[in-house]
Amino acid sequence: MAPTSTTKHLKTGDDLPPLKPGVLRIYSMKFCPFAERSRLVLNAKNIPHEVVNVSTWKKPTWFVTKNPLQKVPALEQDDKILYESLVVSRYVEETYPDQTPLMSKDPYQRAKDDIILSYVDEKVVPAFYKKNDEEFNKCLDYLDGDLKKRGTEYFFGSRPGYLDYMLWPIFVRVRYSDVLGKGNGVPASYGSLSGWVSRMYNDAAVKSTIHPDSAFEEFAKHYRTDDTLFDEIDTPN
Repeated sequence: MAPTSTTKHLKTGDDLPPLKPGVLRIYSMKFCPFAERSRLVLNAKNIPHEVVNVSTWKKPTWFVTKNPLQKVPALEQDDKILYESLVVSRYVEETYPDQTPLMSKDPYQRAKDDIILSYVDEKVVPAFYKKNDEEFNKCLDYLDGDLKKRGTEYFFGSRPGYLDYMLWPIFVRVRYSDVLGKGNGVPASYGSLSGWVSRMYNDAAVKSTIHPDSAFEEFAKHYRTDDTLFDEIDTPN
């Protein structure tokens, strides 16, 4: 389910939109891979919510009351506020467990998936942002091997689940980055993982958050400068 409403990116000097009773609100930024994680979970589970986009360059003064770290995502509903992508995403899954379940009911499998997530945040994400192709290829080999052992099309099974959606925001950005060379995606030599990437592009939740490579490139070119662009970059979502 697409959000019921979405704001432009609010910046310093902009007012905080009034919170509606009972409405689930996510504070996001449309190019942030970590906020994308939580938006994917919300959309995959078809949970009604509103999106308040925040400029992460010139932040609204009130945003510190939503997250003292002043990062997205943050989730708010009535008197409840949470932040950090894994915390927010897991909370949504555990609060709505019967609405398109995204996690295994087996505690051991959930623990194994958490190990993969730790690996992703400690190894994959740094290698990606440092554009370290040697380390990133080691990560691809590790994840390809894990998916191959599972013997399934997705890490969750026959459809994407929580782990798939936590991984995806990095992989959708590979082609525009220089980590494997401009324009290059996951090599076909990583058969299981490259097949997973291809299938993920067809997922409804992924389609609801995806941007063209050109939009990612344009954003990266200007980010954290006085010419930082948010709403000025035309995107379908």
